[in-house]
Amino acid sequence: MSHALVAPAGARRPGRPSRDTGAVTVEAALVLLGLTVVLAAVLWCIGLLGAQLALGEAARAAARVAARGESGSAVQAEARRLVPDAVVTVTDDGEHVVVEVRRELRPPGALGAWGRVELAARSVAARETP
Repeated sequence: MSHALVAPAGARRPGRPSRDTGAVTVEAALVLLGLTVVLAAVLWCIGLLGAQLALGEAARAAARVAARGESGSAVQAEARRLVPDAVVTVTDDGEHVVVEVRRELRPPGALGAWGRVELAARSVAARETP
């Protein structure tokens, strides 16, 4: 009597590769690439939020210095202490001092194709009278 081995349906026989061998590997690689890009974008947006908060604090600190009547270079130095590469603009209308702090950022790596992002913060302070 001869006994034949029967493989269940869908089972691969040894020695004969199926046509879709490696398909799951390619799909997994594409999914990981997509997740990496999404994670990089999310981290970039969180970094932008932190940069915006720093600009706001720099504008407030510089406006306080300007309201005390200190020089324009002291105002810019105070803003650049918190945001070193900021562009600082001071406007004085007599009663109030307006300080605007701007900074341009470019995403790192492949995200740089998105273009540059300009962040700005503005703060107004009443002039202190002696």
